[in-house]
Amino acid sequence: VGLCWCFLGVAIVADVFMGAIERITAKKVRKMNPNTKRFVTAQVWNPTVANLTLMALGSSSPEILLSVIELFGNEFYSGDLGP
Repeated sequence: VGLCWCFLGVAIVADVFMGAIERITAKKVRKMNPNTKRFVTAQVWNPTVANLTLMALGSSSPEILLSVIELFGNEFYSGDLGP
């Protein structure tokens, strides 16, 4: 039962994180092109950065969860997994 709660917590955190990444990477800015004298809409963030961030979070989340569970189990002292 506890493992189900852990997975539910990870799902909620990942969902909030995805929403934040989407909001950050969707930001656009309008700039004046000096050659054509027209406004050009450009993205502020590169979508690849968002994908790499999510990949890093997804690949290291099991290790982070195991370390947090170990800390709670050992009265906030690091164990065999390390700090």
